[in-house]
Amino acid sequence: MIEQILQNELQANSLQIADIVSYLNNNGWQAVSHPNPHLLVFQGETDDIGNPIQLVLPSQNTFEDSPRLIAKVINLLAVVQAKSPPEIIKLITQTRTTSVTG
Repeated sequence: MIEQILQNELQANSLQIADIVSYLNNNGWQAVSHPNPHLLVFQGETDDIGNPIQLVLPSQNTFEDSPRLIAKVINLLAVVQAKSPPEIIKLITQTRTTSVTG
């Protein structure tokens, strides 16, 4: 069974959208235009049948569905990168630290 992080576990980590975007940009994900300005869409590697994998983030942490969308992105990144959700969160928070100090 694949480990997944739940929304309430995620809230304790207080991930910021900007940190996730920075992580995605640093790891080869490309921003894709989307007609809804409240969503940020990123495209990365292809799946098993050749379709590009897309991640959908809210544009702000304050939207009602932000925790659900962020948890979904963390879980998908964990599968794509063969890491656990806590490892993905740690990598994202390290990106924040690096961008602040470097």
